[in-house]
Amino acid sequence: MRKLLLVMILIVSMSSCVYANVEQDSELHKIIGGLYSVAAAVDMNENVKPDINQLGKFFTNTPKNMQLYRVKNSIWAGIEVGKTSTARSYLRSHAAELGILESPEGREWMSGDYAWMKIADVVKNKLVPMKFSASEGDGKIFFNVPGQNSWWMANPDFTAQAAREILNRHGVNQPDLHAPTKSGRVSIYDSVKPAEVGKPEKMHVGRKRSSFDMELEIGDIRFDPIPNRPRN
Repeated sequence: MRKLLLVMILIVSMSSCVYANVEQDSELHKIIGGLYSVAAAVDMNENVKPDINQLGKFFTNTPKNMQLYRVKNSIWAGIEVGKTSTARSYLRSHAAELGILESPEGREWMSGDYAWMKIADVVKNKLVPMKFSASEGDGKIFFNVPGQNSWWMANPDFTAQAAREILNRHGVNQPDLHAPTKSGRVSIYDSVKPAEVGKPEKMHVGRKRSSFDMELEIGDIRFDPIPNRPRN
């Protein structure tokens, strides 16, 4: 009986510690994490007719490039997606599972200027926020959708009071949450350094050909990497 109890405790502890996936492209978190941040702020604001300007009190910086829109009895959040954003490909591939659309009640996101997500419903004049979980890592708030192991970092940062309120309402214990890298992508020029190029010990200038001449003859054709110079 004691062994069975230990096994059950082990299973429960393992199930409560699900692997957390945090994408390393910070641009994704600005958009997807930003949508959940607006959802959390609307939840705390508890206004069935929210305005984006009402939400500034929950953040350390005023939210930018964000919109709120109410369609009948649903509230939608939209965040601008830049034309050169590195998040565009990911959004196209995961729009269906994330519930991200081209417009409120529109089609799945493909290439729109804004990414939209339904963040709340209004039922009998009361706000019913979308379901999500929240946890903390590296001093940041992360959001998760039930049934997925991906976590999205809040954007912009919440005030300390707002962060505590979010964790009180939606908090779960999820270890190993770390902020993504700044760029999310590493250029080949950051990892591969070109060899240094120095001048040759001897240089030849003149009409007379020498061992340093770079002309190459193949059949009747002569290849010269330095064109328009006097010929012999």
